[in-house]
Amino acid sequence: MNDIFISYAHLDDKPLTEGQKGWITKFHRILEVRLGQLLGEEPTIWRDPKLSGNDVFDQSIVGEFKKARVMLSIMTPRYVKSDWCVRELSGFIDAADEEGLLQVDDKSRVFKVVKTPISAEEVPDKIRGFFDGLLGFQFYDVDPDTGRVVEFDDVFGKEAEQNYYARIFDLAHELSDLLKRLRAGAGGEAAHDVTNTGKTVYLATTTSESEAERDKLKRELLERGYDVLPKASLPLELGAIEERVRDDMAQSDLVLHIVGQRYGMVPENSEESVPVIQARVAAELDAENPVPRVVWFPHGMITDDKRQAEYIQSVREDRELNQKADVIADELDVVRNTILDMLKEEAPAEPETASPTGGATALDAKSSVYLIYDATDEEQVEPLEDYLFDQGLEVMVPEFEGGEEHITKVHRDKLARCDAALIYFGNGTRAWVETKLMDLMQAPGYGREKEWLAKSVYVGPPEDRRKKRFKTHFAELIQAETAFDQALVEPFVNSLKTN
Repeated sequence: MNDIFISYAHLDDKPLTEGQKGWITKFHRILEVRLGQLLGEEPTIWRDPKLSGNDVFDQSIVGEFKKARVMLSIMTPRYVKSDWCVRELSGFIDAADEEGLLQVDDKSRVFKVVKTPISAEEVPDKIRGFFDGLLGFQFYDVDPDTGRVVEFDDVFGKEAEQNYYARIFDLAHELSDLLKRLRAGAGGEAAHDVTNTGKTVYLATTTSESEAERDKLKRELLERGYDVLPKASLPLELGAIEERVRDDMAQSDLVLHIVGQRYGMVPENSEESVPVIQARVAAELDAENPVPRVVWFPHGMITDDKRQAEYIQSVREDRELNQKADVIADELDVVRNTILDMLKEEAPAEPETASPTGGATALDAKSSVYLIYDATDEEQVEPLEDYLFDQGLEVMVPEFEGGEEHITKVHRDKLARCDAALIYFGNGTRAWVETKLMDLMQAPGYGREKEWLAKSVYVGPPEDRRKKRFKTHFAELIQAETAFDQALVEPFVNSLKTN
C-alpha cells in the first residue's frame, strides 16, 4: 500500500525556465525527504509521471489511488478544469467514504495543497462541498497593495523560498501524524506518544501573511497534547460562520486571535472579515461563558490596509473588550509562553500583596507611578521623575540592564503593581509608544487586579508632525513643547491625590 498518492495536473509541473525541475517534481522530492525524517523511514509516495503530457483517464491509475493511505491534491486553476484530476479526487473520496475511512479521528485523509489561487466558483460541484470543508496548505501569498500573487518558489526570491520550505515542513508534520495513526490501525491510538491534556484551544483563522505563525503555534499545541479548533475551513456565509465559531469556542479552554496586516476575506451577507467575526463572537460569548482570550499583535506589525488599521484602533480603544482579553504585542515566543502558562493554570493564585487583615500593605501607603520611557530619554525625564517624587508619589522606572528576559519580567511586574502609568514620548518611535500602550492593556495578564488610577502619555520634544497627530482613547494625552512642563503634569498628579 502506498502512503501518499499525489494528484496533480501535468501543466503545473512544467518548469518556468529551461533546465529546472517542475514545481510538482521538486515538491515531491522535498516532501519525501522531510516526511522520511519525521517517520524514521522512507514513505512510499506514488505520482503519475504523466509522460504523455496530458491529463487523460487511465483506469490503471484507479488502483493506485484506491489503495493509498492519503491523497494529496495540488489545487490550481488547471487542476479543477481537468476532468481526470477531479475524477481522481472524487474517486478517492467515494472509495474511502464507502469504507467509512474518509477521516481518522479528526483528520481527513485528503490534503489540499493550493499552489495557485482559485475561486470557489471554479471548483466543480461534485467536489465543492468537500473542498470548502478542508483546511488547506496555501503555497502562495498576495501583495495587499498590488494584488500580485507570489507563489512560494525560489524563482520569486529568497523570501518566497523560505516560505515554501516553512509550509512544506508544516505539511510534512501533519502528514506524518496521520500516517502514524493509519499505520497503527483504525483510530491509531498506538501511534500517539503525546499525552492528551484534555484541554482545547480555539486558534482563530487569520489572514495569509500570519498563517506561518498560526501553523507553528498549532503544531506546538498539538505536540503538547492540546486539541486545536477549528478542525476544518469555516463556511462561506455569515450565519453559518457564526454558528460554527460559537460551537467550537464553547468547547474551548482558551481562544487566541492573531491580528495580521490585512483585513481578511469578507464572507457573504457580512460587512466584517472572517477574523473580525471570530473576535466579535468571542466577545459576545464572554457574557454567557467567559473563556480566557488572547489577542496577539505580532511584534513590529504595521498595516497599510485602511480597514485593518481602523479595526486595530478599535481593539486598542475598546476598553470593554480589553478588560476581558489579554492583548499582547510581542514576539511569537512570548505569546506561545503566555498561552502555555494560561493553559497550565488550575486556579488563580492568591494576590501576594494582600495583608492578613485585609488592610493596606506598605506598597499601597503611597500611590505609585510607573514612568515608562525609552533608554535614550533617561536624562531628559529626570526633572519629571523628580517632580513626581516631590509630590509624594512612589516612582517606578524601567529596567535597562540585564538580559531581555529579566527586563521583560521586571517591566511586567511593575505594570501589575503600579497605581498609575505615565508614558514619556520623546525619542521613542510611535510604534514604541503604541507597544507600551498595548502593555498597559494586557496588564491583567501579568497579574494586575486593580483599576488604573490614571494613564497618560506625555508627548515631548523632539517635535515631529506624527507626534503632534498622535491620538489614543486609552490614555490621556499631554502635548508639551518642553521636556518637562509642571503645569501640564499637575492634573495627572492631582488625579492620584484625589483617589
